[in-house]
Amino acid sequence: MKKFINLLLALFLVFTQTYTAKSAEVKNMNSLINQDRLVNSFIRYAKIDTGSDPVIAEKKIPSTEKQFDLANLLAEELKKLGLKDVNVNKHCVVTAKLPANIDNAPIIALFAHVDTAHDVPTGVVKPQIFDYKGGNITLLNGTVINAEDLKDEIGHKIITTDGTTLLGADDKSGVAEIMEAITVLVENPSIKHPEIKVVFTPDEETGLGLSIFDTKNFEADLAYTVDGGAPHELDTETFNAFNPEITITGKVVHCGYAYGKMINSLELANEFVSKLPKNETPSTTRGREGYYFVDEISGTAEKTTVKMLVRDFDLKKAQERIEFIEKTLKKIEKDNKGCKIEFNPKPVYQNMKEYFNQMPEVITYAEEGIRRSGLTPVRNSVRGGTDGSHLTLEGLLTPNLGAGGINFHSQTEFVSAETMTKCCENILNILQVWTEKAPEIMPTIEKRRK
Repeated sequence: MKKFINLLLALFLVFTQTYTAKSAEVKNMNSLINQDRLVNSFIRYAKIDTGSDPVIAEKKIPSTEKQFDLANLLAEELKKLGLKDVNVNKHCVVTAKLPANIDNAPIIALFAHVDTAHDVPTGVVKPQIFDYKGGNITLLNGTVINAEDLKDEIGHKIITTDGTTLLGADDKSGVAEIMEAITVLVENPSIKHPEIKVVFTPDEETGLGLSIFDTKNFEADLAYTVDGGAPHELDTETFNAFNPEITITGKVVHCGYAYGKMINSLELANEFVSKLPKNETPSTTRGREGYYFVDEISGTAEKTTVKMLVRDFDLKKAQERIEFIEKTLKKIEKDNKGCKIEFNPKPVYQNMKEYFNQMPEVITYAEEGIRRSGLTPVRNSVRGGTDGSHLTLEGLLTPNLGAGGINFHSQTEFVSAETMTKCCENILNILQVWTEKAPEIMPTIEKRRK
């Protein structure tokens, strides 16, 4: 009997030590992250000009050859880390694989994009680091980052530009966080993990980067884009998006003889814009409210082009907005005989929310990982879109994780070292949750694979 009791005690001690070690491993993911290395990687990536071009993107991906500069650098770094099947294809998509060190587990992909937005100058980015103590930050050219935007950053290392360009934290912070997470796993082979696919894509900012991505033949069971905001946020819903283009062709004659004959396409464009709801623009809506946005008007009296964005979380409402535009244009065309108006609604992406019902664990496991980082997860309806929208609609369920940047698409863009570290910790903890839950989720995964 005594021997039996001693055996039970021994087994209990082994179990306790194993559980304690496992808990310590989970709790100490943050301690494995090299924050200086993470920051240095981000700055190295940020300095590379990778601005994309939405006009060229409609004909060619990547829209700018300079995106290859970062793509090729990342491929070399992934090779040095020992990842398998590292490749940069003709469309500037970087792919690599970290093989699993456990059996029978899902294949998880991590996505981030290498391009930066065209909204403000890209050019040569000059990152700066501030030990933030409070108040406004004034950059070299007089650009001011307001204290209100920085209220949660006191005591942090803040990375900005010199104010002449955007920083590119959207999405080079996500790129750097994925690279650091993979580096941690390579450096710590005792940490169990499933097979991980790393994918860095071009032209996310143009909305067309994944138009060339073969999702159907990409071997992954689920994915996460690392392209969001705060580390506690999990983007589970996006806009339904249309980018309408309107071409108005008028009728031009000599101004001295124009009475009853001239139809000025610029005036018709102005008439159309005046009929759009004034309280349904980006500057007058928030939360789950949709909007119309006139992005560009260009042309002459003879021909004018109007480019727009139409957004709504509700697909039916988004379609109703498109119908309103179409009806308004038809009336203008009817009232101005002799003009011609062409309308292309140009659907871009759809809300991904409902698709996650197919496997809600892609959300709940991510939330558990965020909690392990000491944060309270919040499901976010992002007023925009991500590559995850396209991937999810193609069958690869892909929520969006926070990457930490603030004031995206602006010279006042910034990110903190501490926030990037927390986002990287989230990635590692989410992978741990999938590792631990593999036995119970694999029956669902196997069904989806069929």
